[in-house]
Amino acid sequence: MNKSKLFLFLLFWVHFDQAIALQSSQPQVNVYSFRKYKLIQPVIHAFEQETGISVNLVNGKSQQLLSRLRTDGINSQADVLLTSDLIQLHDYKDLLRPLDEIGSWHIINPAFKDDDKRWVSVSMRTRAIFRRKASNTPLPQVYSDLNKPQFKGKFCIRQWSHSYNLALASILYTSSYSGDYMWLEQANTLLAKRPVGGDRDQLRALALGQCELAFANHYYWLMMHHSDNKRDKILAEQLEIHHIKMHSGKTPVSTTTAAISRHAPNAKAAMQFVEFLLKPSTQSMYAELLHEYPVLGSAQYNRVPFHPAIEQIKQGLKQVKRAQAVIKSISENHL
Repeated sequence: MNKSKLFLFLLFWVHFDQAIALQSSQPQVNVYSFRKYKLIQPVIHAFEQETGISVNLVNGKSQQLLSRLRTDGINSQADVLLTSDLIQLHDYKDLLRPLDEIGSWHIINPAFKDDDKRWVSVSMRTRAIFRRKASNTPLPQVYSDLNKPQFKGKFCIRQWSHSYNLALASILYTSSYSGDYMWLEQANTLLAKRPVGGDRDQLRALALGQCELAFANHYYWLMMHHSDNKRDKILAEQLEIHHIKMHSGKTPVSTTTAAISRHAPNAKAAMQFVEFLLKPSTQSMYAELLHEYPVLGSAQYNRVPFHPAIEQIKQGLKQVKRAQAVIKSISENHL
């Protein structure tokens, strides 16, 4: 980090801490979010309107915010952690407190909650494959198809080291069928171009003909469809989505996850916030406005159009180190 960036980073935290101090007499909850504000703004606004509790939101990269949380220790001002992927909390459970007061805990599928009550998933997504509507390019139906020569040099994908790809790899390594994950060791042969940018960038590149297939989380495509950016809408309309399966017939999924800091200064409000994320109305909001799949059965909007491998969500956490080793290897040998 250069000096100018370091100065801005430190200045940001000073201003945040000052803002917290000024509002200390008001009901509030401090949220560290690994997701961009635009993605969760509707949920935060609804929570503030319903409860009168002010949300102080800090956006940042997961490693940056988790490092701050660990460094601050007992002096941390963080109440709630909102991840963009469960895997980001893999090595940080010691920084979290049990969610003992969540009233809806008993109705949540065990696949979506930590056995020690340190986290709970609030929405579900999948990494899908996209193709141009007019394309005759064959589609892989199962992950083992990615070993076939016909898919070499066809794909756009973001950096392998991103948590979205790491989460997918970790879940694939839970499979008893080696074909589901063997392709990962030769994953760079799938690339049509160097993996640069985010998921939207891969979809744009696909629509513009820079590759024939693309990997991206499903909701980015839907967000482009509903975007105020006319160019993105036009590009998204040129693409179609396909859900790739494991040998079991199930499709890997990952989850956005909520947790409460071990030293949360506003623990009661934090519990209210997490409870709010699990309300049927909020779950429906995730489906309607954020284009993700709800984790509670009572939210019947946007029925999942595939058979999700939810049993593998927590199993995948045990395969993270194995996935990291392979991801590191292929990341060092990009095009």
